[in-house]
Amino acid sequence: CKHTPSSSVPLSMASAPALIYAFLIAVYVPPVSVSAQEQHERAPVRLLASFGLKLQLSCISARQSSIRTVQWLQKTNSMEHWEEIAELSVPVGKERFQVLDDGSLVILSIGVEDEGLFKCRAEKNSTEDLSVTSVLVYKSPSEPVLKESYLTFTAGAFSEIGTCISDNGHPVSNITWYKDGKEVVANGNETQVKVHIIKNQNTQLYTTESTLYYTLTKNDVSVQFECLVLSPSQGGCKVQRSRSIQVDVHYAIESVVIEADPPDKLIDEGESITLKCRADTNPPPIEYLWEKDGKQLGTSDQYTIQAVSKRDEGGYQCTVFDFNFNQRSALKEIRVQARENNNAVDGVGRGFSIFTAESHSKDGHGGLRTLNQAGKVIGVIVTPETVS
Repeated sequence: CKHTPSSSVPLSMASAPALIYAFLIAVYVPPVSVSAQEQHERAPVRLLASFGLKLQLSCISARQSSIRTVQWLQKTNSMEHWEEIAELSVPVGKERFQVLDDGSLVILSIGVEDEGLFKCRAEKNSTEDLSVTSVLVYKSPSEPVLKESYLTFTAGAFSEIGTCISDNGHPVSNITWYKDGKEVVANGNETQVKVHIIKNQNTQLYTTESTLYYTLTKNDVSVQFECLVLSPSQGGCKVQRSRSIQVDVHYAIESVVIEADPPDKLIDEGESITLKCRADTNPPPIEYLWEKDGKQLGTSDQYTIQAVSKRDEGGYQCTVFDFNFNQRSALKEIRVQARENNNAVDGVGRGFSIFTAESHSKDGHGGLRTLNQAGKVIGVIVTPETVS
């Protein structure tokens, strides 16, 4: 039983586990004992029957007019020996079975308990004809339900993503997980799948629960998970798709940079400049703090200086705080060229340089520590020169 994805489902599907569907390929038919009466046994017929519907089994030999006796026997998976269930022109002992005039057996509502072998014995003169039918019962499960375990996840943590539930099916459903359209393969380490199978003792139907455990990274922000359920059907295989769940992955601040607008430009007196604080973290920082020479300037993600003057020169520092109250800073130096030197350009154009320095952050106790992955500190130095 295999699933070949269509163009709208770019997924590769492996065949269902042999443990589950092997019985669809072959069914063992016990040998029939030979009596003094001559016996003719026909090759077994295999049928796939839908749960809860009416099923009619033909007794081919009984169609001959010279047949005197028609007897039906059953041997299900739970029986050790054949059991007589009906005879032609004899009152039926089991309400779910009927024998028609042509010798056919009718099962009014087939259940999982009927899965197994049915034998028709037709006698004429000194000859006994036997025909065996192997019945396999299937029931497509309900539409799969995908339940997410948590609303948010932490990068690097081994987490329970969700549980896919396939309810009231037979045989046991095969469940496969997908992440952004690609099959998730369990490796026993950072990716694991645990399956729990529940059997209803009344209906003999199965509920299959598959739970995915996965180690997410920062690159998994906003990825989507879904599950596909594969089960047998009259046409071959039935594929059912669950809804998708999108995960939100949180990770601490990894870097902070300050971007200038306009970028890579000397700052002349009277011009405006906007500094933007960018932090690589999810969710976005819960707080920003702009400072210059120890003085607090603002608490948004950007800071604008209108009509820059010489007194605006200096180092501008942006500190961000993430969801775990970790903090990290970046520094940008601004130099302002005075108006009287605005035309001094080294003969060609204004000059500038960029420097980097190590950034630091404070831990949860307020202590100053150097970060292993320090954010870049960017400074722009504008050096005025005088034309002789």
